[in-house]
Amino acid sequence: MKILLAYTCHDLGKLEFYSRFTPLGLGYINGVLRHAGHDARLLNCSAWSWARTARFLKDERPDVFGVSVFTFNRHEAMRLAALARAANPHCLIVVGGPHATHLAHHLLEHYPQVDVVVRGEGEETMLDLVKARGRGDLQRSLPSIAGVTFREPARPAGDAFPSTDVPSPAGRFVDTRERAVIMDLDTLPHPCTEPATIGVDPISQFEFIITSRGCPAACTFCSSPDFWGRGLRFRSAADMIDEVRQLREQHGVVYVSVRDDTFTVNKKRVIDFCRGLIESRIDLLWDCPSRVNAVDEERLSWMRRAGCTHIQYGVESGSPRMLLRLNKGITVDQVRTAAQTTRRVGLGLSIYLITGIDSETDEDLDSTVRLIQAIRPHDGLVSPLTIYPGTALCEEARARGDLTDDYWARDRREAYYAREDAWTRRSVRTLMSTLRGVGRAAAYGEADFEQQREIVGDCYALRLSAGEYWQRRGALGRAREEYLAILADNPRSLWARMRLGALASRQKRFSDSATHYRAAADVAPAFQLAHTLLGTALLRLRRREEALVCFARGRSFDPSEPIARTPVHRLRIRPGLPGRTTASTV
Repeated sequence: MKILLAYTCHDLGKLEFYSRFTPLGLGYINGVLRHAGHDARLLNCSAWSWARTARFLKDERPDVFGVSVFTFNRHEAMRLAALARAANPHCLIVVGGPHATHLAHHLLEHYPQVDVVVRGEGEETMLDLVKARGRGDLQRSLPSIAGVTFREPARPAGDAFPSTDVPSPAGRFVDTRERAVIMDLDTLPHPCTEPATIGVDPISQFEFIITSRGCPAACTFCSSPDFWGRGLRFRSAADMIDEVRQLREQHGVVYVSVRDDTFTVNKKRVIDFCRGLIESRIDLLWDCPSRVNAVDEERLSWMRRAGCTHIQYGVESGSPRMLLRLNKGITVDQVRTAAQTTRRVGLGLSIYLITGIDSETDEDLDSTVRLIQAIRPHDGLVSPLTIYPGTALCEEARARGDLTDDYWARDRREAYYAREDAWTRRSVRTLMSTLRGVGRAAAYGEADFEQQREIVGDCYALRLSAGEYWQRRGALGRAREEYLAILADNPRSLWARMRLGALASRQKRFSDSATHYRAAADVAPAFQLAHTLLGTALLRLRRREEALVCFARGRSFDPSEPIARTPVHRLRIRPGLPGRTTASTV
């Protein structure tokens, strides 16, 4: 039985990385199915044309086709499901994700190509569906499978799930009982273990990880609590360490971005994770999101020592009135305190802001501008307030009669915006301009690094930041001192070797550069960039054959990398120019 778990982004999202990115939830479902012995693969069609997608599905003819549906890609996801139905009329088509969870009846009513909706967490539910399909008793088993919504059977049950050519009448849907959430997240296979992907870049894909499910907050604009459940569940620090070690050894991932709703809620777990990273000397760099009321200096100091580069806070607004409107559960004073502590330990400070809130005024906007200027973030994102299914704001809009479920089928926009007026557009521009101006002046300098060292000590992440600062100022000797100090503490430091290699290349000391890049490749053999940069340094030394071996090695880990895929016949050394080489992509 052939199973494809598929995603495609919305048309405009093809130009934006996070829209093209394969949802992490699909990776976990894929891991669970493969761990159970099923022929499951992860498919991302975001970079493909619809014609190519149709040809692929026609060739594959999957027996089970799972589609991840978010609000922004709802139309494209339904088109993808229709192509799977055309490729195999007897394919079981299952949809899941936030949009599907909160609008299960709506999808079944409007889209006959959909057979079953998985509500909420999908690993165990999808496994039950696949098992029932494999036994040939899916129709009979559906009512007993928790966490699904489907049409009432209107035709005889068969071994294969029949095509739903005609939608059932409105209201003829069955919601099975809610499925209990997975309490022990450590039991789930890591998505990177045996990924089996198509159209997925494993290197960029696995830079993103999830270490918990749920959020302690109840913001009116967020559907996460209704999707994951109100309680918080955490992976253990040991399981997290195991995953990042596997990512490094198997896929060459040396920087990860934690995408939890609020990573720092469980203080002991955060510190245990940081201690584990330091003791194991994995030499990881990473970032994470949090809430301003879920951090303190001890937590943030451990994170900095363990390689955390920056943290993102959902600030949303500098207006207390708007924070109440969004039910953020935080105060402006907490924002100020968290920002000050973040800067004291040397973490990069990023913030998320929301504007275009109903009843928001110039006075509220001015409060947010003043807050930005006071807390001095290094960067940030500004979004107009969007309303998604499963949120309190969506229920309010429904109650007012401003929004009906038909909107999601009728309108092509990515979401429903609370306000679409000139004021909101001006507010977005004002906040972005303020963030850019403040960010340029907020960078850490020599005095900041000295103060931060008094708190967190001589950790490698802080020395890397200091070295980069000196490089930007042209003080290459000072930068080299910082990187060498890291090596003195940890001779197998990947990041020190990479920085020293880059510094040597900048100074045209290509022999030294090759030495450092070779050491980096020895420390992290699956790290593609180390092999590629070693090849580049060897080319500068006119060691062409060795360079080609390095490029081939880099290409084996990432065939799409432009330098690594340089073919042999396009590499050539310019005659008469010692030490200078050319390659069409070098």
